[in-house]
Amino acid sequence: MQNSDDEEPHYLLDSNIVSEFMKYRANFNVLQNFGMHISDCAICTIVWQELLFGLYLLDEGVKKTALAKFINEEVLSEFKMKHYTQKAAEIHADLRAKLSKIGKPTQLSDSMIAAIALANHMVLVTRNTKHFEAIAQVSELQIENWFEG
Repeated sequence: MQNSDDEEPHYLLDSNIVSEFMKYRANFNVLQNFGMHISDCAICTIVWQELLFGLYLLDEGVKKTALAKFINEEVLSEFKMKHYTQKAAEIHADLRAKLSKIGKPTQLSDSMIAAIALANHMVLVTRNTKHFEAIAQVSELQIENWFEG
């Protein structure tokens, strides 16, 4: 159930949050938070790439087939997709420069995800909060960890 076109989602989910939905015993807190915000969540093209990369690494078999079905049917139908736009690229360049100046460079994909969240005024939801702490220090990035109670 995606948001209507005039409603923009508030939460940008990192791949470790989306991956949790695929687990047999998913984290209760993640599921509870998602249930409360289901129509207010999106993923970005960088997270989409990370999910597909994980899928493509798997050997052919039942698990890969089930995961491909989940990703291509559930994830694509459930979440609005946010893109790496010109605005995100400008924010990203600024973030990378600021982080380099303070000696805290981050992974390219993480800084791209953060830039997309910032460009769209979204809260980034991730389990890997440490990956984004330096970015939050040099920007207005808001981070939530739904694994915590």
